[in-house]
Amino acid sequence: MRAGKVEIAGLVTCWLVLVVCAGCGGGSSQGNVGGGAGHPSLLAITDNSILPGTLQNHAYSVTLHAVNVVGTPTWSIAPLSPTALFVDGLSIDPHTGALSGTVNFAGTAGFVATVTDSASPPQSATKSFTVTAYSPLQAPPPQTLTFGQFSSIVIGGISVTGGVQPLTFAVTGGSLPFGIRLNNQTGSFTGSAINVGTYLFTVTIQDSYSPPEVVTAQVTLQVIPPPLALADSLPRQILLNRPFSGKVVATGGIPPYHFSMLSGSLPAGLSGPDPSGGQISGTPTVLGPSSVFTVGVTDSSPTPQSAQNNFFINVTKPLGRNDTVATATPIDNGQIMASISPYIDPPNAAPLPDDNDFYRLVSVSGATVHVETQARRWWPSDPLDTVIELVGGNGVRQSTCRQPGDTSTNFTSSCINDDISTVPFVTDSALDYKVPGAPSTPTTFYVHVLDWRGDARPDMLYALQVSGVVDPLAIQSTPLVPAARGLSYSQQLTALNATGAVSWTILSGNLPLGLTLSSSGAITGTATTDGSYSFSLQAQDSGNPPQTASASEMIDVVEPVRIVSPAVWPDACVNQPYSFAIQTAGGIPPLLWSFISNSWIGINLDQSTGIFSGSSSVTGTFSGTVGVDDATGHGDSQVVTLTVKQCP
Repeated sequence: MRAGKVEIAGLVTCWLVLVVCAGCGGGSSQGNVGGGAGHPSLLAITDNSILPGTLQNHAYSVTLHAVNVVGTPTWSIAPLSPTALFVDGLSIDPHTGALSGTVNFAGTAGFVATVTDSASPPQSATKSFTVTAYSPLQAPPPQTLTFGQFSSIVIGGISVTGGVQPLTFAVTGGSLPFGIRLNNQTGSFTGSAINVGTYLFTVTIQDSYSPPEVVTAQVTLQVIPPPLALADSLPRQILLNRPFSGKVVATGGIPPYHFSMLSGSLPAGLSGPDPSGGQISGTPTVLGPSSVFTVGVTDSSPTPQSAQNNFFINVTKPLGRNDTVATATPIDNGQIMASISPYIDPPNAAPLPDDNDFYRLVSVSGATVHVETQARRWWPSDPLDTVIELVGGNGVRQSTCRQPGDTSTNFTSSCINDDISTVPFVTDSALDYKVPGAPSTPTTFYVHVLDWRGDARPDMLYALQVSGVVDPLAIQSTPLVPAARGLSYSQQLTALNATGAVSWTILSGNLPLGLTLSSSGAITGTATTDGSYSFSLQAQDSGNPPQTASASEMIDVVEPVRIVSPAVWPDACVNQPYSFAIQTAGGIPPLLWSFISNSWIGINLDQSTGIFSGSSSVTGTFSGTVGVDDATGHGDSQVVTLTVKQCP
């Protein structure tokens, strides 16, 4: 719309002129010459650049559209590029924009469409298009798919060629296994089959051509049982003279199962496995580890599956209760949680026995150790009335204690306490203990916790708190490194919990010939004679007074390890398995192997066994350096050569 004005005798008369431009021509839309804000609207092609798919060698027709056309449009098409696939067989009507013809191409072809209107000057618009020509939909051959029972199926489906995408799939005959679904857009199966068996069904496949092509597929889906296996279901440790019942558990396959012992033997006192249930039971009568034994199982599949597994059972002594000094639980500074439970169930009207829990402590003579129970203060509803007693190794009560509330330096009280205080009334117990014995020497003593009334139950809990224990001087109990005869040796001894410097001496026995012990604890030298040498060491710190500790030690002296196998190895055949074991003399296990080469191919070293194995895909002569170290820390090396050749 355009507006103008004319002035007549001072008056202003407004007038409007409406100009209507009508666009005409096939495949076009009406549009305004004048756009918003006084700007013309641009001519444009509005169709999706991906045109509907079709079939090869079939008739095809689709009409392109444009907007903002002035007058009559003119249409044309051209290739995308000289090398791009063109829509051979199709042409466009220059007046209507109808693209039609017989599809003479296969795959995805493209073209550039151009439309020009009759405005002055004329407008033009271009746009690129693609058309995919598919091969006819092909009926797939009969297919058999196999899935494991209970397995989660995430892939696998019907393989189809041809047809105009997208395709749709539907089961039109037979039935799927329970738990399996067919995706009607992809033709894949998902889910998890519940039942074993063979399932035959028909799938109808339809493409998107008009009219649609339809084919069917005959599908067989086999659901097989999962692989048979024996779980690691037996404990590695059981208790001597305690009844045991365990079971070898089979998984997968089809029950019922049949179990059998394939090799090895059970610990004495046990029998099994039961052929039908895999049960192993009995009462073990001999301490120690059993040899590895192998159990086999077969299932009830039409073609029976078999599986086996190795088991190991160690028979150990029960920990038992800490009811005596001899079975006391070792503890140190800190806190432990425990429960009071009667050692025996007393008969009616009999005196109620108290329970006895013993704990073993080691400290230095002269140290002050505090022991205390927490029961009623932590659990007010707990009726437990704990008592603390400190005894020596002979079970005799000690007498160098101080009772709760006593702030003196006198440790002359008998070492037993029932209640921390009477006002307020606290039934928990506590003691301060001055460790007796020669100054600064290790001393062992025992904390005896009992229930005074004898009405203990397993649900009556207490905490035992210990502080003030001074760990005595000790020699670190690490086996000494063996020595290689004729080679240098060095080993530093270590003392624990020492005060100041530590001096070392030999108390008895002898070091290997050629080795000496310094006062600082270094054993050095060169051993000259093979053998096992036992001796006793003493460590003394510089405390006031000094502490001493002793330990029995041993050093083995052996011939140095050396490689004795030839440096040139037997030939290997290309692409055939090869194995060669390096041979050694002397030394002491464990041996650790190494190998360095810039050209070695395919045949590799097992560092724990010294065996080279594998295969090489190339021929030639290769070399490298193999090394071995033993427990002495010394070793040997050898440059080796291997030839790989073609063999008949």
